[in-house]
Amino acid sequence: MQVFLFRAITLLGLLTSVTVNAQWEVQPHIKWKTLSTPHFEVIYNAEQQDLGLLYAEKLERAYYQLQIYFSEAPPKTTVVINDKTDITNGYATRLPYPHIMAYPVLPGPEESLADTGDWAFELLAHEYTHILNFEPAGGIMVPLRAVFGSVIAPNLVLPNWWKEGLAVEMETRLGNKGRLRSSYQDSLVRAMVEDQTLFKYTIAEINESIPTWPEGSRPYIFGSLMWSQILADQGKKVVDALNQRHGRRIPYFLETPAEENLGMEYSAQYAKALNETQVRAQTQLKTLREVLPTPFTPLRNSYLFLTAPAISPDGKRMAVVTEDDSNNRAVKIIVREDTSTSFMDAKETDTIEKFDQNFTPTLTMDEPPSGSIQRVSWYPDSQKIVYDKIDVTNKVDRFSDLFQFDIQKKKTQRLTRGLRAREPSVSPDGNKIVFVKLEGGRTHLATLGSPEDSKEVKTLFSAPMMDRISYPVFWNEDTIVFSLRHDGSEYLYTYKFSSKTVEKILGEFPDARFPRKTVAGLIFTSSKNGTQNIYVADERLFSAKPLTHTLTSVFSADIDPSLQELFATSMTSQGLKVVAYKPQDWKSTPEELPQITPMLADRYTPPTEQELAVDQARAETAVRQGEIEDYSAGGYLWPRFWVPFIAGSSSDTGLILEAITMGFDPLKKHSYTVIATWDTAINRGGIDASYTNQQTNLPFLLSGYTRSSYIGTVENKLTDTSYAGAVLPDMFWLSRYTSLQLGWQYLQREVVLSANPMTQRTGPYAYFSYTNYSKSGAQISPESGGSFYLGAYNYVQHEDYLHHSQFIAGITAYNSRFLPKHHSLMLRLNGMYTPEVISSLYGASSQNIVQSQDSPLPQYILRGYARGQVYGRNMASFTGEYRFPVSNIYSGSGTLPVFFRRVTGALTVDGVAADGVLVNDSTNQIVYNAINMKRSFWSAGAEAHLETTLGFIAPVNFIVGVYQAFNAPKGSETAIQTSIQITGF
Repeated sequence: MQVFLFRAITLLGLLTSVTVNAQWEVQPHIKWKTLSTPHFEVIYNAEQQDLGLLYAEKLERAYYQLQIYFSEAPPKTTVVINDKTDITNGYATRLPYPHIMAYPVLPGPEESLADTGDWAFELLAHEYTHILNFEPAGGIMVPLRAVFGSVIAPNLVLPNWWKEGLAVEMETRLGNKGRLRSSYQDSLVRAMVEDQTLFKYTIAEINESIPTWPEGSRPYIFGSLMWSQILADQGKKVVDALNQRHGRRIPYFLETPAEENLGMEYSAQYAKALNETQVRAQTQLKTLREVLPTPFTPLRNSYLFLTAPAISPDGKRMAVVTEDDSNNRAVKIIVREDTSTSFMDAKETDTIEKFDQNFTPTLTMDEPPSGSIQRVSWYPDSQKIVYDKIDVTNKVDRFSDLFQFDIQKKKTQRLTRGLRAREPSVSPDGNKIVFVKLEGGRTHLATLGSPEDSKEVKTLFSAPMMDRISYPVFWNEDTIVFSLRHDGSEYLYTYKFSSKTVEKILGEFPDARFPRKTVAGLIFTSSKNGTQNIYVADERLFSAKPLTHTLTSVFSADIDPSLQELFATSMTSQGLKVVAYKPQDWKSTPEELPQITPMLADRYTPPTEQELAVDQARAETAVRQGEIEDYSAGGYLWPRFWVPFIAGSSSDTGLILEAITMGFDPLKKHSYTVIATWDTAINRGGIDASYTNQQTNLPFLLSGYTRSSYIGTVENKLTDTSYAGAVLPDMFWLSRYTSLQLGWQYLQREVVLSANPMTQRTGPYAYFSYTNYSKSGAQISPESGGSFYLGAYNYVQHEDYLHHSQFIAGITAYNSRFLPKHHSLMLRLNGMYTPEVISSLYGASSQNIVQSQDSPLPQYILRGYARGQVYGRNMASFTGEYRFPVSNIYSGSGTLPVFFRRVTGALTVDGVAADGVLVNDSTNQIVYNAINMKRSFWSAGAEAHLETTLGFIAPVNFIVGVYQAFNAPKGSETAIQTSIQITGF
C-alpha cells in the first residue's frame, strides 16, 4: 500500500522557498519614470533620463527597420533599462507580457561583443527581434491562446540556434557592425577551420550549452552563420515566412516550414552554411599564409581558458586569468626559479583569487555572459598586484571593483566597493591606479589614490555617451594611453595630466586595443590587416610595426623583460589560450601583412545615409511625442496566462493535476503566484496563492492555501488551510549568503477519521538560512560549500487553539577534496523538535522522493519506504550521497526536441528516527505503530540519473533508483523507484 506524503509543514516549505529565492530586481529607493512612445513603454531610472531617451530612440528606430522583416508586432513592448550590473547582458520574453530587460553597461574589449558599432542599437535590435519572433500564434494556436493566454507562443520553444541566430543576424544586418562582421567571430571560425573542427558541431549540439568550447555561445555563433546563409539564399522575405509558419503550427515539428520555404530541411541548410563558411575561411587563410605566420607555443596547462598574461617588472612572476570547466575564474601567478628559465617551463603556481562567476546565475539572460575577472596589473616593486572582479555588491547590484594582493603577506585587500571600476593599471611610482569607471551607457577615465592617500577617486576624462574607454596604462608620469571606441571605430588616445588634454595617436591602426608598456616599448593590438595582431610603437608614439602575424586573433599581451619572450592571449579552436612567441620569431615579423576583409562583409550593406536619416527622424519624432510619467505597476499585474501540469511519480497512489498562473510588474516590486490542484487519489482540490511586495526597504510576503491529502489510506482524508504574512529583512550586512524571515501564520487541519476532526494553530515564527554552494559547467553536483537553516515557531494559546512551540534545523555540506574529478560527497542532517507532547499529525513526515536535488529547504528523505510512512512531532533524518559522473553523451538527432547530455550515478544512505508513528502495511490491515527516537529506519541504494534537454529548452533529469529498506515493517525489502526532476528551468 502506497502512502501519500502528508504535508504537516508545507507552509514552511512555501515560505522558506520565497526567502531563499527572493531577489530584488531593483533598489527600492530609486525613482523610476516611464516614457510611452507609439510602440514601447520605456522604464528608466529618473536620474538617467538621457539614457532613457536614447534607448527609446534606438528602440523606435529598431521598430521601423525591423518592419521590413516581420509583419506582426505586439501593440506595445515594455523595456526596462536596469543599470544594476557590470555584466554585459539582457533578455527578452513575452511572459507574462512582451518585455525586454536591458543592462546598459558597455561590453569590454576582450568579450565576444567587443566589436560593437552602435551598442545600444545592436543590443535593442537583438532583443526586439526576439519579441517579434515570439509574437505569432495563428491557425490552431488562435483558440489555444484565447484559452491559455500569452503562454501560447509556439516560437518561444524554437531551438536556441533558431532564435539567437536570427537575433544576431538582425543586429548585424541593421547596424554597421554586429557579430557577423566582427573580427572576434571571424577568428574563431578560422581557428576551427584551420584545426578541422568546424563540422564536429552537429545541429543538435549547437542548441546546447556544453562545458567545452565554445560553451553557451554555440547558438549565437552557428545559428547566426546559418541565418546569414538563409538570407543570402532566400532574401529578406524568408524571415517573416518562416516566423509566421512556425507560429501557426504545433511546436517541435520543424522541418515542414523549412522544406516549404528553404527547399530543404534545417539540417541540410546548416550543412550548406558550414560548407560556405569553410570556403570563405579557407580563402582568408590562404591570403594570410602569403606571409609565414609567426610561430608560437601554447602554454602547457589543464585550464579550459587562459588569458590576460601580465609579467612582474622584476621578471620573476607572471599573472594569468584562468577558467576551469566549472566556470570558476581565478587569478594565478606562475613563479619561475630564476629569470633565465622560461615561463613556458615554470611549474609553480599560486592561486590569488578564485571566483565562482555562476554563484548567482540568472537563467533568463540572453547574451553570453562576460567574465568576472578581466585584467591583472603589477605594482612597480613586483610585490603586489591589482585586479578587477565583478561580484555581488549588495542584494541587487553586481558591480566591478578593484582588489589588491600582497605577494609577501599573501593577503587580499579590497580597494573599492561599488565603484564600478575595471581594467586597472598602476602608475610608475605606485601611488595611484588608473582604471575605467563604468555607468549605464558611459565610461570614464579615472584614477584611484593609494590606501595611504585616502583612496581618492579623480575622473580625468568622460567619454561621450556610448563611447568605450578601455585598457588605460601609464606611459609615463604625465601620460596615460588608452583605447577609445566610437560608433564602431577604435583608436589609441593619450591623456596628459599637465594639460588635461586628450589626443588621438597612431591613427592608421584601427581597432587598437590592449596598450601596455613593456621593455620593447608600447605594445597594442590592431586589426590593420583584418586580424587582431600585436604591434609595437616607437618612442614618440608616431608609428608602429607588427610583432605577430596570426591566422586568428591575439588580445592582451606582455613581454618578458629577461628573455624577451612575448606572451599573448590567442584565439584557438579550443578557445582563448596564452601562447608564447620567441624573440627571434616576433622580431622577424614583416612590417607588411596580408590584408583580408570581414568574412561575410559582402552580405551586409549598411543602410544609406538617406535611409538612416528617414528612420532616425521617425524615431526622434516618436520620442518627442512620447509622454513621461511616474512609474506605476498597476496595469501589469492582472493574470495573462495559465499553464496546466501533471505531477507524480512511480510511487504515488494518484496524480496531482495542477494549473498555475503568475504575474509581476517589470521592476518586480509586486509579484504573485496562484496554483490550483486536483488530487485524483482522493478527488479533492486545493489552491495556493502567494504575493510578495518589494516596494520598500522591508519587503513582505502574504500567502495562503487550502490543500487536501491523506494519511495511511485514501479514506483518511485531511484538509489543511493556512494564511501567513512575513517580512523579509535585508541580511546582506551579515553575509551575502544569508536570509531571514519573520512572520505570523494561521494553520487549520481537518482530518476525516480523527477523534478531533479540526485543529487550529496560530503564532509567530522566525526562519534563518545560509546557503553557499553552486553547480555549473562540467560539475554534476556542488563540490564545496553548504547550507544550514534554523526555524522557530510559537503557536500561542488562544481559545481552543492548539498551543505549542516547534524548532527546526538542518545542515548540508559538500566535499570533493581527495576525490576523483567531479566526484562529490553530500551529507545532510535535518531535524524537528517539539517540546510539548502533541499529536504526531502536527510534526514532520518522511519523503521517499527528492523533489529538488540540492534544495536547502527541509527534506526528511527515506528512500525505499512509502511516502509518509514515518511521521512524528520530533524527527531527525540523515542523508548521504556519493555522486559521480558516468558518461558524457552530449548527443541528439537532427532537429528532434530531445538531447541527451550525460549520465551520472549516486550511492545513497538515508536514515530517519521519530517520536511518532510508523505506518505498518505488512498485513491486509493498516496499523499505526507508536515509535520513539530510539528506533531508526535506514535504507541504502544506487541511482542512475539521465540528464536531458527536452523541447529544446527544458533541462529534465530522469532518475531510476534501487533501494534496500533495512527496517521496513515486512523486514528488509528492495524497492525500485523512478522520478523526474526539472532542474534549473
